[in-house]
Amino acid sequence: MSAKSHKLMIGDLEVHYLEEGRGQPLLLLHGGTATAGSWGEAMPRLADRYRVFALDTRGHGRTNNPAQKMSYAQFADDVAGFIGALGLRKPLIIGYSDGGQTALEFGLRHPGKAGALVLGGTISRPTEAYLEGLHGWGFPAPGKVDFDRVAAEYGPYFEQIKVTHMHHYGPDYWKAFLSQISELWLTLPSYSERQLASISAPTLVIMGDRDHLGGVEEANRLYRHLGAGELSIIANVGHEAVNKPLFWDAVREFLARHDERQD
Repeated sequence: MSAKSHKLMIGDLEVHYLEEGRGQPLLLLHGGTATAGSWGEAMPRLADRYRVFALDTRGHGRTNNPAQKMSYAQFADDVAGFIGALGLRKPLIIGYSDGGQTALEFGLRHPGKAGALVLGGTISRPTEAYLEGLHGWGFPAPGKVDFDRVAAEYGPYFEQIKVTHMHHYGPDYWKAFLSQISELWLTLPSYSERQLASISAPTLVIMGDRDHLGGVEEANRLYRHLGAGELSIIANVGHEAVNKPLFWDAVREFLARHDERQD
């Protein structure tokens, strides 16, 4: 079985997504500057038990962005619209990096709609280390981009960004895209302990112990204050923890305890 590509209109938003498998619905939310295609290895691992959907986030890949701006709140509302349009019941949601930030917002803005959440590489506030990391990548201020610095830091992936995000707005869209990403990343919300505690869905916080954008301390803050949090730390790995087998072992074990078969 292989993933099938679909498009869905939600108001003026044309969402592109991949679908594979049968069972309880499970949504995969990718990181910033990535696309649904980044879940190519993960989808078959999950499709034996779940009906897996991998979405291109607003403005990413083959999903358009009529507003020409990005926010995690809007991303979360887009996910809610997707769930409603397809009539999905209590989907499980796995988000990584920006996808994890979106899943966190979803838990806040749409209580009771998710069966469980996985927040991978996710933080609850813009820490000094997080901001310094973004500045080092070439994002000096919200909406500002040092394109030469980004190209140097991202290497070959920089050219991939240009190609994978040109479908709706043409070959020069990458410039506006990165400016919108800069605004998104550098205006990350700071969530209070009270806000985090209001998220009642079972939630796995999973982080690489050497993740320079987040790290163990930030993962622990999320875990301690979520209403039903669990914590998994992947040893000797940075922000790329999602690529490690141990990451998926922890995720599958968590999901198996919280999917509808356990209701």
